[in-house]
Amino acid sequence: MDMRVAISENDDGTVELYFVGIEHWDDFDLILGLLQQENNCTILSNQEMIYMRKAELELNRVTFELRYDDLLGNFLYTKDNRIIPLLEQLAERVIESIKQKLRAKGITL
Repeated sequence: MDMRVAISENDDGTVELYFVGIEHWDDFDLILGLLQQENNCTILSNQEMIYMRKAELELNRVTFELRYDDLLGNFLYTKDNRIIPLLEQLAERVIESIKQKLRAKGITL
């Protein structure tokens, strides 16, 4: 099972960090919970639309978004490329936590 972070820097300066292997609608809740419970992120807003979900989060006075798009999957989104290292670290922590939970259930990765 391939789980990793993939980064996309867009022409408009925004950055998206994709959760490869954790791409489904229901995975959004798992990722959001891990960001909040294990990484001390505060949820500022959480919206659910027809084909998209979006939560605005804050950590250490830095705001960013967790988004789900039915074509793109789950990803962290920012307009501030200075916080890319922080978001990469958060994404890697989430993926490692999921892997540990799967291993604890005896699932081989």
